[in-house]
Amino acid sequence: MAGLAGLAVSLSSGTAGAGWYFAAVVITPSREYPVQIRAVDGDEVTLTRNEDTERAIPLSLVWAGGHGRLGDVVRVDRSTVVRKLYGAPEGAAKAGLRAFPSSFVFEGDPRGTRGLDYTDVDVPGELGDMPAWLVPGADPTTWVIAVHGRGAHRGEALRVLPALHAAGPTTLVMTYRNDEGAPAAPDGFYHLGATEWRDLVAGIDYARAHGAERIILYGWSMGGAIILHALRETTRPDVVGVVLDCPVVDWITTLRMQAAQRRLPAPLTWSALRLVEQRIGVRLAHLDFRAFEMPVPTLLFLDSDDRLVAPVPTREFAAANPSTVTLVETSGGGHVRSWNVDPEGYSARVSSFVSGLCGRG
Repeated sequence: MAGLAGLAVSLSSGTAGAGWYFAAVVITPSREYPVQIRAVDGDEVTLTRNEDTERAIPLSLVWAGGHGRLGDVVRVDRSTVVRKLYGAPEGAAKAGLRAFPSSFVFEGDPRGTRGLDYTDVDVPGELGDMPAWLVPGADPTTWVIAVHGRGAHRGEALRVLPALHAAGPTTLVMTYRNDEGAPAAPDGFYHLGATEWRDLVAGIDYARAHGAERIILYGWSMGGAIILHALRETTRPDVVGVVLDCPVVDWITTLRMQAAQRRLPAPLTWSALRLVEQRIGVRLAHLDFRAFEMPVPTLLFLDSDDRLVAPVPTREFAAANPSTVTLVETSGGGHVRSWNVDPEGYSARVSSFVSGLCGRG
């Protein structure tokens, strides 16, 4: 700690502050709104131009208290992007609002957005009850447990729920500590999967208590890291398969990539990583799964344009597990957007993989 403080003093306050801020952002639940709605004209919305708003893929646009679905890119100018906007109540999207483009596309619940019956249930965990969606399937003995990413919510699963439902299993869409409606971690921090995996195990136990004999785990981003932790820390013969979408396989590589994008100097990046370790009580080297031996069949999605989670460790993880991991790589989508790049192809792969793991009679 003294070395970190000394380093901070030796740098300009602005640069040092950026390092401390970066460390805080990594582990503190928060929501950023990087895009501004510049104008609204009928079903067209003018947005701040960035790499997300100009991607010609399905996305949703979310602002405080509202959302809509982004359609075709109409025009790209030097600093703005004009896109079609659907599904927002008239007058809800207003010039001046801050927003963020979301991978989820569908915002709401399984019934309202995807026409699927579901029940709100509570999963008992070590910190308290965690709300979940339970979507019944034709096979009540095979359950998919879906785990969203860091700073996301259950809506991350909405894109793929119809494909899962078509394959037959029952699906439990989980929350975990620090989610809205779920218990907060004692320190209020994300632990990057190092404690959240116990919430997933609670979900597995809930599924087993309600008739599940086979479990398929499905995780996006940090949800994938949570799954890898659970498989490394426990022996679960009931887990028969895994789907991972842009998982965080190695936090050090990922955080260094993010720090470089923020133009943090190398000494500040080192200090920020040490501060993260101090706050969550885990060495980041322990969160490296590149050499982890994957015990069950795994369908792994990756987009080569991911600028949030480093793709190279994910490729290395797949290469280290040729007998169990099938890697599907897309391009042009970004983080957890392989579905958005190719909805039909993605859904078909998921449905085929999951149906092959379901019970027979």
